[in-house]
Amino acid sequence: MKDLIFSELRRFRWLALAIFGIHVLALLFVNRISNLLQQSFAMSLGILLVYMAIGLIFAAIQVGSYRKPSQWIWLIHRPLAPSRIFGALALSALLMLGFVIFVPLLLLLLGTDAFTSRVVDVRHYLMIVHVLAFVMMAWMAGAHACVSRSRFAVAVLFAPLLLALHLVSTVVLLIPVLVALAWLTFITLKSFRANRDAPIHHHGTLLLTALPLQIGMFLLCVVIWKFLFVSGGILLGKNPLNTDFPPTGGLVATERAKPDEQIRLGLQSSQDPRAGSWRTQLPLLKPMDIGPALQRFPVRQQMSNLSLPTGWYDAKRNVRWTFSHDDMLFHGRNPQSGVDKGVFGRHGAGDTTPFQAVPLVAGGDVMTRHTLYGLDREAQTLTLRLTLRQDEQFTNVPQRKFNRILLLTNQRLMALREDSRAAATIKPLMADWQVPLPKGPQHLDFASVAKLMDGWLVSFVYDNGLRQVGFSQFNVVAQPWQQVDFIDADGKASVVATRRIKADFPALFRSDWWLSPPLDLLTTLPEVVLNKGFTWPVPLRVLPRTTSLYIAALAMALLSLALAWWWLRDTRVVRSRRALWLACCLLLGLPAMLSLLVLEPREPRS
Repeated sequence: MKDLIFSELRRFRWLALAIFGIHVLALLFVNRISNLLQQSFAMSLGILLVYMAIGLIFAAIQVGSYRKPSQWIWLIHRPLAPSRIFGALALSALLMLGFVIFVPLLLLLLGTDAFTSRVVDVRHYLMIVHVLAFVMMAWMAGAHACVSRSRFAVAVLFAPLLLALHLVSTVVLLIPVLVALAWLTFITLKSFRANRDAPIHHHGTLLLTALPLQIGMFLLCVVIWKFLFVSGGILLGKNPLNTDFPPTGGLVATERAKPDEQIRLGLQSSQDPRAGSWRTQLPLLKPMDIGPALQRFPVRQQMSNLSLPTGWYDAKRNVRWTFSHDDMLFHGRNPQSGVDKGVFGRHGAGDTTPFQAVPLVAGGDVMTRHTLYGLDREAQTLTLRLTLRQDEQFTNVPQRKFNRILLLTNQRLMALREDSRAAATIKPLMADWQVPLPKGPQHLDFASVAKLMDGWLVSFVYDNGLRQVGFSQFNVVAQPWQQVDFIDADGKASVVATRRIKADFPALFRSDWWLSPPLDLLTTLPEVVLNKGFTWPVPLRVLPRTTSLYIAALAMALLSLALAWWWLRDTRVVRSRRALWLACCLLLGLPAMLSLLVLEPREPRS
């Protein structure tokens, strides 16, 4: 085993040295023009995918070179157990990929931590451990595909990406990452056998191998179905999103309308005698929209940053303030000279009182999920302006309009006024009016606010459930709906109109549940279990109320069962194994059928 490890290291030593040098130069260049440690998650994800591509390509080169029957026989028929052969290849890959990817990143972190004033937290060190783990997952998936019957087996890589690649604390993420890596390692180990085309005999091994492949096939089915539906609708001219004149009274038409038109649409069915006067005033006003754009707040020691900044640049003093997850304080530095400029706590510059949660910075506001601070950049102070209840969280940054500060939470919409009599620069906030969200924040699309002569009109539009949260689309089928509230001069709110909105798209497009209900539930489980800082609770997929979805799910299950029976008929598959496959296809649907085609050879019975 040791000789095989050294043989693999010698075989790729020059390639590893070349990539190591290129990687070091690339890191130095990128870190020179930007701060790699404070990149957004979108940028970090792109870099991670490049590293994973390196691991996948290396597996195709290293293990793929043994794919030919003669090379495979030479490799596998040596005085070593197949598990030790796999261990030698995997350890050599770990050493080379660690040298090529992990070592340059570690050197960058150590150099930044020791010789600069930039913020380096524990999460950054754990981040490069996660990078190496995901690179090895890519290598495992590539190696598994190289020695499997079909190269479509590389789809097992989608399972760890879906179950372990989440923007959460790097400490918490160690558990799903290590579980996913161990899972892929076990699958790849079992694929190292003399007859690569032979079926997997042990039923437990078959289930553990098939499940990640079925998750990947489920995602593939979702993508193909969406593509066929959207492209078919465009070709037939039936796609509401691809026309300048969407259906009247539908959700697309409502979303495209201007704020005053949206409120007028909601008031069409109103029985209030003042509705006609309001509709007349609306074209003369300038309403605004506000929606739950802030879906999540950062959590401590999370793997990367959100799109909203956790710091700011003081141009007058030439100081860039960056938040440290270790100290829970802002650290300042001169971006040109690198000189340390001290800390910024909950009370301002020089204060060492730590924040209770990782804050976001939006202009002159610093906010956590429950608190809002006013930032005075001239005096370098922070003033507490508002504290929400413990079960309430902000779902958007403060919007300044109508001489008010509009704040949207997961429970209500508030309009606040600044006390003009206060002498402080950051003036205290006084409540003007508030209105509760009619159906919560889960499916709220936006709220339109208009200031009238004698009060306010607020229109809430709820969409059909299509909501991107993290990497999952929580598309529970819901009925689009609109409610218009009137707030009088005393701040009292009353409902003046409600309206059902046409969904525009059929239920089969608005939900992926029918393709495979169990896999649909499994793919949303990490979003519910892991603390990702969501501003409203993410429930597990509930059973839909639309009959067509149940009919489609049953039809898909029966179709998969029929195709599996046809594939397994008159073959050498034993009865217990055939029953296992048929049960999987009936329970999991089309993804299980596709994994059957990849994993089970169709050997006719002699």
